Amino acid sequence: MAVAAAEYVVVGSVQRVEAWSTIRLPFEPKGWLLDYRNELRTALRAMRTAQASVLLAEYATPDVEFADLENVLLYNVGSGAYSHLTRRGLICRRVRSWDGLHRVRYTLTERTDWPEFTGPLLATARLAQTIRRQTALAWWSAFRQSLRVQASSPYSGQFAVTVDFGLGWHGGDLSSKLKALLDGLVSALHVHDGSNREHVTKALEAAGDGDRLWSMLNCPALAILGQRRLVRAHGPGIAWNPADELCASFRLFPGHHPEALAVNVRAIEPANVTSTDTPRRMGDSRGNWV
Repeated sequence: MAVAAAEYVVVGSVQRVEAWSTIRLPFEPKGWLLDYRNELRTALRAMRTAQASVLLAEYATPDVEFADLENVLLYNVGSGAYSHLTRRGLICRRVRSWDGLHRVRYTLTERTDWPEFTGPLLATARLAQTIRRQTALAWWSAFRQSLRVQASSPYSGQFAVTVDFGLGWHGGDLSSKLKALLDGLVSALHVHDGSNREHVTKALEAAGDGDRLWSMLNCPALAILGQRRLVRAHGPGIAWNPADELCASFRLFPGHHPEALAVNVRAIEPANVTSTDTPRRMGDSRGNWV
């Protein structure tokens, strides 16, 4: 256990890592947040996976502010710390903290302990082939052309994503594909607001016909998450801005279907994401572990 000015605590074992901090872990931490990230990385590297286990990562947040679940639990930590734990699957979820602290927990669990999501189906996608250039743009283009939307009106609530990598997938480590995949998928459920056409169209040419992709980007037909300034200029390219903070849970599993990739997006009832599993709480507000 390590404490830096009572700002964070990290406790780890070969099967579990639990931590709290007074501030959410950012992408480029400084000061004690850098120390926190380093200790979190060390603890995760020390975890050892069993033959049939998958990694369950949970973020308990004390507020309803914008937070990308994947960034907080994975991307801001760095895949080198946990990639050895995700070879058989990964489950992430966001819940509410019972105090004013930001809490994370990484445990090894069985896939069978976490049944499929049962909320209303919002959208599905099936990809027959592996994405070669695994960028957000490439994923968006592939998903936008394969999506089947089930919702009949715009949806503004939280949602869950299940990704099954099938027998046709040859992409290696699952977790390293996650950020671009989720950005592309959630972006495919939006429609752009039509801004910055010249720059965006040119950038879209990296994935095909720029004018055709521009039309696709601004087509409202599949936009169950509504309209927003979905892309903006970022150097010569573009940066994506989907509402991925609404993704309260996601799962990545190796599957047995013949396709390369199968995705389901389902609505989540608020009651399923508003509280932590209190019997397994990590301790009180200042690290007195129970």
